[in-house]
Amino acid sequence: ASTHTLLFTESADTLPFWFAVAVAATSFLCLSLAFTNNLLSATGSVRWNIPVNVSTSVRIAQFISIFIALLMEEEIPTGLYLLREIQKPVFRAKFPELHYRKFVASALLRVANGYFFLLNVFVILIQARDVIEIFYDVLALQFVQQLDDIAFSLSKIDVLGRRMLR
Repeated sequence: ASTHTLLFTESADTLPFWFAVAVAATSFLCLSLAFTNNLLSATGSVRWNIPVNVSTSVRIAQFISIFIALLMEEEIPTGLYLLREIQKPVFRAKFPELHYRKFVASALLRVANGYFFLLNVFVILIQARDVIEIFYDVLALQFVQQLDDIAFSLSKIDVLGRRMLR
């Protein structure tokens, strides 16, 4: 479970809903800042700041990191799975008090977050000059992508107050 769940299970006038909005906005802001920073770091005539003649170990780490990133990325498959498995009639029968449009928007937001993460990973990998740089940057992006899960876990164990326990 993640704060994406709060976007369709909670009313728009509640603290949990706005908490979920804030977490999603923070995640997208962090991914946007990383993406913009990496694109703006290009200097001179070097397009996208892609280094030339990097070592073999960097090339190997780049390819390994592609597989690691695809394995770590869970938002896209989860969002698509939810959209495929929970169709409107089933959703309405099981949760008559909830709005299916909010559920779809939440799932699409999850998918968009996943693709934005992968886009950032791609930019980081093509700009990498060192092996450790690849692993640090991919790890940092993974942390940003996991903010929703971390925040949801904290809200469920009463770290963020009783109003978030609902």
